[in-house]
Amino acid sequence: MIFKNKTDEDIISCGFSFEDLHLDNDNRFHAIYFIDSLTGSLLLSNKFSNHSHICEADEDLIGSFLNAINLFINELNKNDKEEEQIQEINFTDSRILYERKGRLMVIGISKKTNLPIERKMLHNVLLDFYQKFEHKIEHFNGVIGEDILAYRSKLNELKSSNISEIKFRNSNYY
Repeated sequence: MIFKNKTDEDIISCGFSFEDLHLDNDNRFHAIYFIDSLTGSLLLSNKFSNHSHICEADEDLIGSFLNAINLFINELNKNDKEEEQIQEINFTDSRILYERKGRLMVIGISKKTNLPIERKMLHNVLLDFYQKFEHKIEHFNGVIGEDILAYRSKLNELKSSNISEIKFRNSNYY
């Protein structure tokens, strides 16, 4: 297909709109939440977008609600042989992704750009956070240390321009 751009020059279309791809330096996520799945406590959250009504709500309320959905699904499947876990919830323009390791549950609210990339990013964030704070996560007593809160600056490195080089695990953030 050939379309005309604003200056009436011929341009070639690839069969989709580039405007829908979020190719700018905007983040793929509206927010990411780190939750202790045993207590339901919000360990850390980071909002990346001011353009979503989701991010206007209280972080603790959102974290508790996302954990409650997870607990509800676990309760529904309590008698099943295989433990079903919620992986994602899809909406028209966004999705909620769940990743887990030990007691840690990382939940990302994405802009629904590319599921494999979003899942890979969230999984890498989960592994990096868990590796750095495993002892504090597995022995969580309700106190969230400054080192965990400082991890928020690392989350701000999740720009889509860095997608091809997801080097989250071995980098320093302090």
